[in-house]
Amino acid sequence: MVTIHSEKCKGCLNCVYVCPFAALTVKDGKPDLNQDNLCIQCLHCAAVCPQNAINLGNLDVIVSVDIPVFPENFTDLLEGYLMTRRSYRHFKQETVPTDILNHALWVSAWAPSAKNQRPTRWIVINDENKISNIMEHILNYVKETGIFSEILKIYEHGQNVVIGNAKTLLFAYARNDAANPAVDSALALYNIELILQAQGVGTCWAGYLTKLCNQIPALKDLLGLPEGYQFYGALMIGYPDDHEQYIHIPNRYKLPEVEWL
Repeated sequence: MVTIHSEKCKGCLNCVYVCPFAALTVKDGKPDLNQDNLCIQCLHCAAVCPQNAINLGNLDVIVSVDIPVFPENFTDLLEGYLMTRRSYRHFKQETVPTDILNHALWVSAWAPSAKNQRPTRWIVINDENKISNIMEHILNYVKETGIFSEILKIYEHGQNVVIGNAKTLLFAYARNDAANPAVDSALALYNIELILQAQGVGTCWAGYLTKLCNQIPALKDLLGLPEGYQFYGALMIGYPDDHEQYIHIPNRYKLPEVEWL
């Protein structure tokens, strides 16, 4: 649980107010730990404390950067950015630098997570031979089983709907007994995708790849998937080639269906 430094605390009790699991209570006008309730280490308490009076063991709980001041038109900028996000499948031969990938993975830690469990783990593959090996297993599986037969038909026409021609594959996997591993992994992946695309790196959600890596035992072994874990998402990653430069925002004809109750 968190540690409260009473000598710093001024008794504003903001931390008690925002604690989602009532892990903090009030004692003598100051916050105190409630040992009967769960602390999920979300650090809402530390984020609202004006005195920096809350720690988590010996860990630094506050990131030492200033909260950015967004421009007045930030909503318009964000909306435009989200609408221009595209799925890229054709990439240059240039590999995305490791530091860019690592930074995107770091930012993924700020995605929402059920009970703050953050169960998602990551596998990054940059090795061309390993990627080819994965694709070979998938093509053989499709030929033998007939499952996702469209993969083979499209592949024979020169398009790879499984991994495009990506030089990097990113896999998200998590233990099956986590509170909400599918949603947690998807949200973390989306953080990664948005950061990468903001830096000119193309991405595409690899749905076929995710499903088949869970179905094909040889791929589970190749990727070292632990027992009790499952792949919950994957991304193709690379710099878009010169022919895949989108200059328009396509319309969406299927808009949200909403009922106000």
